[in-house]
Amino acid sequence: MRIVGLPSVRDRARSHAGVGLLASLAIVMTGGLLHPGAPVHAQADFEGIWVINPRPGVRGAPSEDEIRYTPAGRAEWERFGAEVDPSFRCIMPGIPRGFTDPYPIEIIQQDHQIVILHEYYHQVRRIFMDGREAPDYWPNTLGGYSTGRWEGETLVVRTTHMSPDNLMDIHGRPFSGAADTYVIERFTRDGELLSRIAEVHDPTYYEAPFVITHEWKLEPDGEIWEYACDPQFGDVGPGGAIQGGSEG
Repeated sequence: MRIVGLPSVRDRARSHAGVGLLASLAIVMTGGLLHPGAPVHAQADFEGIWVINPRPGVRGAPSEDEIRYTPAGRAEWERFGAEVDPSFRCIMPGIPRGFTDPYPIEIIQQDHQIVILHEYYHQVRRIFMDGREAPDYWPNTLGGYSTGRWEGETLVVRTTHMSPDNLMDIHGRPFSGAADTYVIERFTRDGELLSRIAEVHDPTYYEAPFVITHEWKLEPDGEIWEYACDPQFGDVGPGGAIQGGSEG
């Protein structure tokens, strides 16, 4: 069942200023059955356009000496070649490869979902906030299936059903996409800054969670531009050598 016309956090605040938020009922389709979704009102305002904040101390992916590979993970890392990176074939990086995306994002909050619009590859990510669980029938995809909940003012997101045809980060570290892989993200706002700590649980390739950090700053006058990727510039030749220029 398609749900349309739900107001954003800011629209709701303008419509009901001084009165409080009205409860709403979202009807969701899960496992072929209709269930009333529990409305979960936002505990923090993440709406707006956010740009990367290259502040010292925000590390992104861990350093190589901090990563604890399994034997299978180490072997896969040593076999890495650029030809397996989906972004060089103009395929969106998804999760977790896209966690180190340096381009702007726009966040839109609604009662039943939080939508993240990426400039990078025009990715659209939906985080369902109505209490549903990921359905068993959902296929493995580059973006996976994300559900969220509030812990105070921290947004906690769990993502499953991720494709094995992906990587852990921009350096090409491996990602198995096995059935027991999942990601836990924690988003927290502090003034004009939005931080995320992502723990990627992939016991096939790593003995401990692979932790990726990210920080954005709010850009009230920011814009999301068109992103173009020409496969010619990601042409991978023999031995994994990049034949053209870079994506962008």
